[in-house]
Amino acid sequence: MKQGFFKKLKSNRLQLLAVIVAALLILDTLTLALIYAFKSKDKVSAPKADTEVQKILLGDVEASDVVITQFYIYGSHLHLEGEVDEALYPGFVRMGLVLRNSSEKDTEIVLECTREGGKIRFQSSRYINSGICLDELAQGDYCVLFRIVTDSKKVFVSAKEESDYPAVNYYTVTKNGRNNLVNIGFTRYSTGKKTLNCLAMRIEEAALPDDVYDVVIDAGHGGADSGAVYKGYRECDFTIEYAKALKKSLEGLGLKVKMTRNGDEKPDKMTSAASYCKDGRVERANLSGAKYCFCVHFNATAGSKTTSAHGLQIYCAYGDDTAFADSMVKSITQSAGIQPSAQEFCRVGTGVYIRTFGKTEIARSKEIAKKYGYEPYNIPVDRITYYFMLRETGGVATGAYIDGRSAEFNHDENESRNSVTGLETYLLELGYINNDGDLALIINNRDAYIKGLTQAIAKELGIKTDA
Repeated sequence: MKQGFFKKLKSNRLQLLAVIVAALLILDTLTLALIYAFKSKDKVSAPKADTEVQKILLGDVEASDVVITQFYIYGSHLHLEGEVDEALYPGFVRMGLVLRNSSEKDTEIVLECTREGGKIRFQSSRYINSGICLDELAQGDYCVLFRIVTDSKKVFVSAKEESDYPAVNYYTVTKNGRNNLVNIGFTRYSTGKKTLNCLAMRIEEAALPDDVYDVVIDAGHGGADSGAVYKGYRECDFTIEYAKALKKSLEGLGLKVKMTRNGDEKPDKMTSAASYCKDGRVERANLSGAKYCFCVHFNATAGSKTTSAHGLQIYCAYGDDTAFADSMVKSITQSAGIQPSAQEFCRVGTGVYIRTFGKTEIARSKEIAKKYGYEPYNIPVDRITYYFMLRETGGVATGAYIDGRSAEFNHDENESRNSVTGLETYLLELGYINNDGDLALIINNRDAYIKGLTQAIAKELGIKTDA
């Protein structure tokens, strides 16, 4: 009797276990299906104006003759490069990029054009952080058109893409607690008589999603990486102190700010300070949806012995218009009393620097590749930004390239390296920690540094302050 009872109990348990396992498998399948469904929803569709608006936008457009060869958003600016066959427009005189909205208002940007191989080539700006500022556009539906002037006619044409560029959503910088959503992508619109390819935009007010920010602040070093050390002071402690103060100050302007680290890292761990890993500084910045990134650092000479080298340095990405960096240098030096650095290497303005890969850096890169046994990166001389946070947070605009081949970075990759949206990033070297004069300013004038930096950022973003 007992034996039969226990056999039955064992059998029931096995049946119950089988049911539980089956249920878990079904739940797992449903979970994967839901994840896939949500990922599918994340794909952005190009804007689609209604029929009457399409006629307004393209009513006088003759053809889709312009080919867009480069399309990206860097910081708050849309950058376009393209070409048109010269044979289609004999007697070509000039060309303008026209933003036409649904209120029938045209805004034109004069383009600098060149002739090459039977093509008329253009770019919306010679700088990656200038040109079409998306934050300045009014709400409504838009088409990006081109007005071509020859010696016998003036025509409007629309554009098609050379590659299959994805549609993107861009959120404007927060002002007075409000944001616009800019949905932009290549699509086909109809005028009733003809159907044309075009680059379209729809701008409407929208709440900022929880995972989208205005600004990223990257406090250099951290964890097991102390950075420079001098007289018991550690760079990583200064960077997090300044980063937290800057975050509070920018939030006072109404901006939404993300930090790449918070200062709670374990002193024997490198994870939170690592450049390339699934939750590293590059990844955190790239996934933030922010428009700007400020990397806070303090300089030092080799060995951290007392040095006569001193002063403020702000590094920009290759291709940047340095006006914003110039403004930051001026504002910080006036507020905090720090002087611009006298270093000449890579200097492009007072206190402003752009460092690219030269022959020496490329040779070193090849040596590292040989050491770790991977195919060297193909880096063009003097055209790719040297410092990784400036380069790898800008996507295609800054030539981000870390693709996982390097054992030096544990085969981690920058999954956003081919992104057509990138952060406008600045590396702030706020003085030399091992220069006694600079160190005194760094210790005692933090609030003045932050005030100067905040004022420059507010000015650049068009945010009014009381100061």
